[in-house]
Amino acid sequence: MEQSLNPTLGRLLALCRMDRGWVRGQGVWLFDRDGRRFLDCYAQYGAVMLGHNAPCVKDAVRAALDEDEPAMVQPFRARHAEELANALCGLAPGNLSRCVFASTGAEAVEAALKLVRARTGRPLILSATGSFHGKTLAALALTGQPHHGEGFGPLPRGFEHVEFGDADALEKRLRADAHKIAAFFLEPIQGERGVHLPPPGYLRRVRELCSRYGVALVLDEIQTGLGRTGKLFACEHDDVAPDVMVLGKGLGGGLFPLSACLASAEMWDEGFALRHSSTFANNNVACRVGLAVLEHLISGGVCADVARKGERLNARLAELAGRHPRTIDAVRGRGLMSAIEFRPLAERGALLSLLAHQGLYAYAVAGTIAELASVLVLPTLGETSVLRIAPALTIGDRELDAAIEGIESVIELLDRNPTQTIVRALGALDGSKVACAAVATKPHVITPRVRSDTPRPDFAFIVHYTSIEDVLATDPDLIGLSPHQLTRFCDFAYTAGPGVLMRTPAIRSATGATAHGLILALPLLPREMARQGRRRVSQQIAQLVDLGARLGARVVGLGGYTTPYSRRGCEVVGRGPAITTGNPLTAGMACLATRRLLDREGRAIEDTRVAVIGAAGSVGGLCARLMAREHPRSLLLIGNPARGVEHLARLGGEVEREFGARVEAAADFGQLANCDVVITATAAGCPVLDRVPLATGTIICDVARPPDTSAQLRARHDLRVIEGGRVALPDTTMRFGVGNLQNLPDGVTLACLAETILLALEGDFRNSGIGDDVPLSDVDRALALAARHGFKLASLNTHSKPAADESVATLSMA
Repeated sequence: MEQSLNPTLGRLLALCRMDRGWVRGQGVWLFDRDGRRFLDCYAQYGAVMLGHNAPCVKDAVRAALDEDEPAMVQPFRARHAEELANALCGLAPGNLSRCVFASTGAEAVEAALKLVRARTGRPLILSATGSFHGKTLAALALTGQPHHGEGFGPLPRGFEHVEFGDADALEKRLRADAHKIAAFFLEPIQGERGVHLPPPGYLRRVRELCSRYGVALVLDEIQTGLGRTGKLFACEHDDVAPDVMVLGKGLGGGLFPLSACLASAEMWDEGFALRHSSTFANNNVACRVGLAVLEHLISGGVCADVARKGERLNARLAELAGRHPRTIDAVRGRGLMSAIEFRPLAERGALLSLLAHQGLYAYAVAGTIAELASVLVLPTLGETSVLRIAPALTIGDRELDAAIEGIESVIELLDRNPTQTIVRALGALDGSKVACAAVATKPHVITPRVRSDTPRPDFAFIVHYTSIEDVLATDPDLIGLSPHQLTRFCDFAYTAGPGVLMRTPAIRSATGATAHGLILALPLLPREMARQGRRRVSQQIAQLVDLGARLGARVVGLGGYTTPYSRRGCEVVGRGPAITTGNPLTAGMACLATRRLLDREGRAIEDTRVAVIGAAGSVGGLCARLMAREHPRSLLLIGNPARGVEHLARLGGEVEREFGARVEAAADFGQLANCDVVITATAAGCPVLDRVPLATGTIICDVARPPDTSAQLRARHDLRVIEGGRVALPDTTMRFGVGNLQNLPDGVTLACLAETILLALEGDFRNSGIGDDVPLSDVDRALALAARHGFKLASLNTHSKPAADESVATLSMA
């Protein structure tokens, strides 16, 4: 039975082995249902400030329950709420003397927004780029990371963002429109962006500018306040006092949702005070806990202890980064609020690239650290892969050292072999219940976060594994795994996708045009596609087309079996982008390669007996017609014996009438012994020619993926076997990720991808190669585009660089 509580999140948690059930929490330790103990170094995003079930919190709750104290007394006076408000205002920097309680940080932010607008009568609110202020609609509009608000419709108006850390940019904005601006909202440290500290002197300059221009300074200390950074409030590091401050997270002792909005008397507004309320505000029991938390913080030397432990933590993290520069890009932090930012690892393999683009890499690393080191950390919600380390403030030195050592032990493994480390830890290779649960659920296509500095894609291209060899080519870290383990790995990769595999390098045409693209992955082997069936696979292909469209692609190419599973593209046209199967250029390049080899050997096409295997398919049918147009001595169409040759006989008749060629249809592979040229383009998914009698000197052009020819056949010296449908790009160093998709040489790609790129370079957004009856004009158009943009036939030697003389422009197919 599928769970009802957010099953989408549940699937992702299962994928990253993070769907553990906790049965006990004690201090900095959590215990799962199996009795395993984990060191909690994320503390529920900092909310469990004093540890799980802190004694002072439990004592406060027990006292309230023993006294039958009423928790909910709105709108009447709540004794402990009043005491907590007075205590907070007494401890806060500056002249904050008014308090409103709420349940969540986002609610406190909403209260602050309403207050500053009511007090000033001004409509505009400024905040910093990279900021995070919550997930209600107004808080999302205030947040300076646009991806958090995508998909939720128009956000409230009246919000603008200025660059974090750039006081000059703020001054310029205030100088222009201070009379319209109610407040500037600022986090002293940007937590969800990845724990980014401001430049020295920035907060003081912001305070001075806001005072000079009469704009309220609102500090969001929901993450940084109450001792997290080594002082009670992070702004105290810069000796800055705000006009309004919002607090939350640990105020409720890790037991109650409790937040607060504090304001100075000058910023208080009576209208706001009478019209703003909340049913759950002023909870007496929650506020009694809040008082206990404050008492513990200010009487036990906690802040000084946090500052000391924070120096220790951040020094150890800096050493860690220095020892592992391949894996760690940066470490940052203050007090017990620290972060490890990981380097992009797309160059290490396809799985890591897929996880990174889905925003799952940091979650996978967190799951790996939990499994291998029994330490709990979680990612931040920014654009990069960052793990947050924010343990309870009460963590001991020995426990802190154990956490760092555990994290380092996993990072050492990631340094050596990140892919195997992650998939083994997450149970992807051993059939564990956790991994199986994730694989059994329906995958969900995630729209990745698009960085503001990322070019908008012109095209997208869909790929999948055609064989186990593809898996090893694109993830060489997996070399050494058994075939069974590789199959399990494919199941795991499928659950992580479908989605964006990579962003392509900029591709430049001989004309000077440039195209940017996306490679989209449907990580399935052909046999798994067959097991799922055409309808389900077609739906997933459509989802990827839609994903490409959402990300801006104007043409989407279908690679491998995604063409037949979408009925040669017919089931995904009309969804926004143009669709190309790539079949026209694939067939054109295959026939061109065949003609080129015949020419080199001095063999005339008119004297050549040509066979096409798989002519019932789109590529094979196009190859048959293209070769017939060249007037060979004879043309043999070979079909599947299990299906008969009726369809091929009809095609043969059409070709004979159109080109005057001599065509025969047969299901007997033995007739290939009489052929000089064999073009094979089946969807068999395995070699089909190993036991076929072939004459010495036969040219075989294999267009199939996976190939129709075996390694043994390709090694025979009496045959000439070439790969068809390969294209040399203008840039001979170009490659698409590790393994160049199918272990192709640098600067070479498959014609189906090349055609997609050509349409984008040309700005020609018409469908191409769709359906069963593709006109030869589509082939001629694709070849003409290739010649125009400098795309050439790749070298006929599969182990060498593209030859400079393989020009498409010399092809005469008329």
